[in-house]
Amino acid sequence: MAKEKNLWLLLRDNLEGVHLQRIETGMTGAGVPDVNGCGWGKEFWIELKEIHSGNKITLRPMQVSWLAKRAMHGGQVFVMARKNDEIKLYHIDSLTGIKELVKGGYNHNALLTLTVPYDWDALTSALLS
Repeated sequence: MAKEKNLWLLLRDNLEGVHLQRIETGMTGAGVPDVNGCGWGKEFWIELKEIHSGNKITLRPMQVSWLAKRAMHGGQVFVMARKNDEIKLYHIDSLTGIKELVKGGYNHNALLTLTVPYDWDALTSALLS
C-alpha cells in the first residue's frame, strides 16, 4: 500500500455506518481516488494525502482530471490530508477548485478540520452532506 496506508486504516476503523472500499487500480485506472464510500444512500470518493513536511498537496495531472470530471458531473469528491495529528477535508467542486487547493496547499480553506480526538461523526456528516 502507498504511504497513505495509515490514514486509510484510521478511516476504515473509525467511520461507522459507512461502507468504505480501498481502490488499488495500479495503471488500469489512472487518477481514480484511493477510497470509495457509501452511506445513507450517498456515494463519495476520497483522495488521501499524508503531508510530512511543508504544506504542499501533490496531485498528479490524472488525479486532478478525474476529480474535476467527477465533480463536474455531480459526484461528491474530496481530498483528505493529514499533517501530524491534524486532518483536513477539502470538498472538490470544480477544476478551478482543485487548482486552488493545489496552489494553496494544506493551508487552503478546508470543509472540515479535525484534531485529536477526532470527531468521526462530524467527518461522516461532511462526507454525506
